[in-house]
Amino acid sequence: MNDGQSVSSLLHWFKERRNQIILKTLDEHAGKLVDTCTASLELLELLKSTDQSKAEKLYNRVSMQERSADHFQDDLATEIARGMLPPEIREKLFRLTRVADSVANWIKSGSKNLVLLVKLEVDTSEFDMILDYLIEIVKLTHESVVIFRKMVNALGTDDQLILDTRQIIEDREREADNVHFSVREEILAINDKQGFSVHFLLIDAAKCLENASDSITNAADILYTIVMLGIPT
Repeated sequence: MNDGQSVSSLLHWFKERRNQIILKTLDEHAGKLVDTCTASLELLELLKSTDQSKAEKLYNRVSMQERSADHFQDDLATEIARGMLPPEIREKLFRLTRVADSVANWIKSGSKNLVLLVKLEVDTSEFDMILDYLIEIVKLTHESVVIFRKMVNALGTDDQLILDTRQIIEDREREADNVHFSVREEILAINDKQGFSVHFLLIDAAKCLENASDSITNAADILYTIVMLGIPT
């Protein structure tokens, strides 16, 4: 970053009315990522109970929030294309929305795997420790998405906040990595009588949920590079 040039340039560009719409839509999109994580946490908590009759209904909530996030991503693509921004910044914003949106996609995929267990009539309440680990991964991702949303709202107004808080998301991602390895150990320790399908769905669910953590970290990194790059005046 070239002294204070980056911050002042970003302030200039994001004060434009059209670009203000981009910021508003970025915030709404981030809000849907938060909602997707929240819905997934509710599903995971249900799977710890013996009554799993509402599992499909809760998964549908996850899916609905993920679809809503997709709609905001489409809106963002339109607004970014219309925005009066330099090509390099426009491309980074396009990439930011794609990467951030994959958080909801991964959460949905992981949740779907877990609902498939219920459809196979597997008593997921037996996997209490595994589900606790998965809940921890999603909680860490949820925290990161909330922080990411604050970073989005600071774009062009408080760039130092973006520079300072990016590290917090990276720390959460490292924690999620450690939990992911722990849950894999628990899954592999399950009695073979459960069969290949159960092992596969649990391992894939864990990986999908951990990928969501990676995605929000990557999105925060892109936001960081936008601030560091700045826009020449």
